[in-house]
Amino acid sequence: MVKCIRCGNEVPDSIDWNERAKRYNSCNNCWNEWVKYSIMVINDLRLDMSVAEHRQLLKKYERMFFGVEKLEGLRDVSREEERVPDKR
Repeated sequence: MVKCIRCGNEVPDSIDWNERAKRYNSCNNCWNEWVKYSIMVINDLRLDMSVAEHRQLLKKYERMFFGVEKLEGLRDVSREEERVPDKR
């Protein structure tokens, strides 16, 4: 058994892991949370996934979401006051 890097719950070996979630030892619930959060990041930052720099930025947010990287120099779009682009 593996512990989820985000929530700390044990992930049974018998589950069908999402291949990308396996990279972080993330349970499927936390991975689904990331998918929803990533959509928010893409929309709020107006990222264009056809641009390499934007894909790299989304990867940074992914690493930050799973606690692999610290939030340095990035907006915390999970906070409402950070998400409203017109208030900056």
